Amino acid sequence: MLLAVHISDGYLTAPWIIGGAALTVLLAVLGSIRLRDEEIPRIALLTAAFFIASLIHIKTGPASVHLLLNGLVGILLGPRAALAIPIALALQAMLPPGHGGVLAVGVNSCVMTLPALAVWGLFRLMNRIAWLRHPWSRTCLVAGAGMVWTMSLFASVALLYANLNFETQSLSFEPVNELWLSPWMWGAAALVAALLVAVERRLEGAPEFPLGLLLGELGVLLTLALNFGVLILGGETYWAMPPLVLAIAHVPIALVEGIIVGFALGFLAKVSPEFLGLRDKVPREHGSSV
Repeated sequence: MLLAVHISDGYLTAPWIIGGAALTVLLAVLGSIRLRDEEIPRIALLTAAFFIASLIHIKTGPASVHLLLNGLVGILLGPRAALAIPIALALQAMLPPGHGGVLAVGVNSCVMTLPALAVWGLFRLMNRIAWLRHPWSRTCLVAGAGMVWTMSLFASVALLYANLNFETQSLSFEPVNELWLSPWMWGAAALVAALLVAVERRLEGAPEFPLGLLLGELGVLLTLALNFGVLILGGETYWAMPPLVLAIAHVPIALVEGIIVGFALGFLAKVSPEFLGLRDKVPREHGSSV
């Protein structure tokens, strides 16, 4: 189960288990401040969506991958994501066949919730910038998403290659540092970025799609980074290779999830902008202006 995003029991030390539970409770308390009755159905709906999406696993060699959707949950719920995510993870751990450890629910919740809150903060910040909907800004967002995704993939593979020796007890970042200076890596990242931009222009997606693509992708990548850090720093034993294999297996999921979040934001901005907190806008199909 080291090759699944949700950490199982028996792999983390007691301080990390206790600390994760305490931080999860703190985030849940903060997320429940001024909770209104009309918010509960939305929280329940997204808890169910997050629960179901995480149950659909795809085997990729030794690892098991699945959609996370914590970025989308963060965008749609904001601080309330700290309520939805722990509930879904607790149900996944307790109900058969069981996914993740019961004792590790707190740590797993932190690994999922913190990126969700970070993505929500970025969405709130960037969505206020009007020029981000201009064509050239959308191109930059799509290109940035392609660059970040490609560099994350290369860095993960290089880090795995540098730490294949089971006898070492510390991470070696030397190949990764060399990779940042490699012209071919930047060239490959630019090529992927150009391909994404061409596809996005051909699809003629909603103005919100590029932002959703970037934020959905970042939600997965931040989750993988936190998961890796927790297993390395809080593991009962030193495990470098399994978390790295897990990260590499989920990097393609980051791109897929970015596309899903992009389409979801575009759809919601069109039919129900208040769901995204865009109360100053009206559905585009009405054609009215304020």
